[in-house]
Amino acid sequence: MTDGTTNIAITDAIRVPHRGGLRVADPGLIGLLGFVIATLTAQLAHLGLQDDAPVFWVGAVFGGVVQVTAGMLSYFAGDNFHFIVYNAFGWYWIVVPGFLLGEELGSFAVTAQARGLFSLAFAILALMFAPAGSVHNTVLPVTLLCVSAGLGLQSVAAFTGADGTATVGSIILLVAAALAAYMLVEKFYWRTMGRRVVPLGPPWITGDPNPES
Repeated sequence: MTDGTTNIAITDAIRVPHRGGLRVADPGLIGLLGFVIATLTAQLAHLGLQDDAPVFWVGAVFGGVVQVTAGMLSYFAGDNFHFIVYNAFGWYWIVVPGFLLGEELGSFAVTAQARGLFSLAFAILALMFAPAGSVHNTVLPVTLLCVSAGLGLQSVAAFTGADGTATVGSIILLVAAALAAYMLVEKFYWRTMGRRVVPLGPPWITGDPNPES
């Protein structure tokens, strides 16, 4: 049993002045983390620096489950942009391990052209997301453009068999992962210390960034 004073103290502890809402963790923290780890793991495999086995597990868990979780938590935060972005690429990473499993088992194997078309679809999505990301800062739209370019080049490589194009695509996606890690550092220190440790640059487009940095 608690008295009225205790109830007020508890209420004050979980509320913050900003937007008058409940004090909850930023789902973007785990969303960016999942993207960074999954993308880094996959591109190292594409560059021949490791085999595909880690891509299956890391992609399914960090790329898939973690990003979808971040997307659904963004829904409850009223953040439409990250709701669709994290869900889109989270489900992308749930499908990709299925491609690898089908190839390994020899059942429901997906052709290179089909995988290229799949990558192309998400390259277009990332390009479409970039203008909306431009209302937040500079780094976010640049990251999305890198994702679009990297997946686009890997799609071209799947259709043409040009290994050099795939390699360039992987390098660009590694740049995207590095930029996402940079945003993660900024977000983590901002959310935990209230300090802007690293600059993200000004927005390209004037708009409402919602709860995002």
